[in-house]
Amino acid sequence: MHFTRRKVDGTAARALVERTRNAQLTYAPVGISLGWQPAPDGFRDVVTERVVGQGEDEYRKIGYALMHWEVNRRAGFQVQPQHNSVRTGERVGLVLPLLGVMGVSAVCEVVAVVAEGDLTGFAYGSLPGHPMHGEESFLLAHRPDDSVVLTVRAVSRPAAWFTKIGAPLAHAKQKAATADYLDAAAYFAKAPAPTHAQA
Repeated sequence: MHFTRRKVDGTAARALVERTRNAQLTYAPVGISLGWQPAPDGFRDVVTERVVGQGEDEYRKIGYALMHWEVNRRAGFQVQPQHNSVRTGERVGLVLPLLGVMGVSAVCEVVAVVAEGDLTGFAYGSLPGHPMHGEESFLLAHRPDDSVVLTVRAVSRPAAWFTKIGAPLAHAKQKAATADYLDAAAYFAKAPAPTHAQA
């Protein structure tokens, strides 16, 4: 992790990912944001959900955006994945908005992809250098009442010096980022579907 401009070029972002090639996740067990295992002691577990759309068409549009990193980008994050679509095991460079033109760079690994009928999403976990240790999941559900609901779950604890001494501010930034994810999902519900994503 290091402080950087909020926007960095692709070469720098790819180099950031490359530096973590042999690194391991900074937490255990995997799957804590998906409910596979209980959250470890000392980890904060925050679950937020919102109705972001209605019907099959909006579920498909949001799902496509979510699984191609567009929800994260719309939320204000610079995202440098190894592939255009989310894949288990891939590492993604992120620049997290901080203050003004400044950001914090970090790398996460996709630890799970979910594609089960009316449930779509993924979870990624922190690698060394991330300001938090833990995991975050994004699950989009098309429910029986035809509503489309995005659930964002973050299970984490501070790792960097500034997130440790400024824990309340870090929690506030995390809450704001979650709201931005949900707003982004709602945006894609009403946006035109990409031509290559249409059935």
